[in-house]
Amino acid sequence: MRRLLGTMLLAVAAGTVTPAAAAAAVVQPATGPVQRFGARLVDVPVSEANNPRALRYIIDYLPTGTTIHRRIYVENDETRTARFTVYPDAAQISNELFTGDAGATRNELTGWISVQHPVLTLSPGASVMDTVTIKVPLGATRGEHYAVIWVQQESYARGANGFGVNEVSRVGIRVYLAVGRGGAPPTSFAITSMTGHRSASGQPSLLVHVDNTGGRAVDLSGTVRLTGGPGNTSAGPFPAQQIITLAPGQSGNMSFAPPKSLPSGPWQAKVTLVSGITTSTSTQTVQFGALVVAQTGLGVMAWTGIALGVIAFGFVLAAILVRRHALQRRRAPAS
Repeated sequence: MRRLLGTMLLAVAAGTVTPAAAAAAVVQPATGPVQRFGARLVDVPVSEANNPRALRYIIDYLPTGTTIHRRIYVENDETRTARFTVYPDAAQISNELFTGDAGATRNELTGWISVQHPVLTLSPGASVMDTVTIKVPLGATRGEHYAVIWVQQESYARGANGFGVNEVSRVGIRVYLAVGRGGAPPTSFAITSMTGHRSASGQPSLLVHVDNTGGRAVDLSGTVRLTGGPGNTSAGPFPAQQIITLAPGQSGNMSFAPPKSLPSGPWQAKVTLVSGITTSTSTQTVQFGALVVAQTGLGVMAWTGIALGVIAFGFVLAAILVRRHALQRRRAPAS
């Protein structure tokens, strides 16, 4: 199958593989030279040519018994010769994050992955292509599987305390592989609610709850635009404060932070979320609750309660004194 050249997009990682478009890992050892290198995905299926996620990650749907090859580009940006290891590692999606395991942890997908050159030695400024092969067996489990292809460098350095330190730095390329028959499962997600808040410091925020309703994982980013505010004002668009990853069936929250000067509303909030080439939009009425000012003294209700308590106590005390006086008069001897 013909492939297209991908752009230089890769995530710095030492466990969690973020969706940021960083091209290199940079680590400063305790003593010794800086570790600086980069990697990126080169091959993109023609069918995914317009999908931004396919430029960063290996995203495929394969029937059982299928084999694919993907090239990755590795570059040594250091001033010395460096040795790299390239290997697959298990990954999972939880807590709205795509996370690679520590070390070469195995799962079903990693057993299908092989690397043409597991060890690379590159001189300063040199680069090389390596090939990742994924061979899906006939008995593979249907559904979506996750892994990461790590490019890793290790070096030994001596710390300030005299003890040796083994420095490890990695960059990773995510693998989202769906296996099945009869066509790729759909990608879809739904915005289910929006809630406006305002903190004690006056910062408004919008919390958007989203469900992954499809059969593929999604990496969600997005914006919110506010219209129909006080005086028919509008504001935004404002970007999401984070990108979240959800596996099929998972739910998560995305937050947006308009400026403090934003009036409380009400507003018409139009939220647009995107994962690759899939988009979901929802418009709802929200209000960023008025700022609650802390009271330095007691409120009217509190003073009213205190006053009533004092009055009640006075009545009780007066009744006790009257009763005591009456008892004393009865006990007094006749003259």
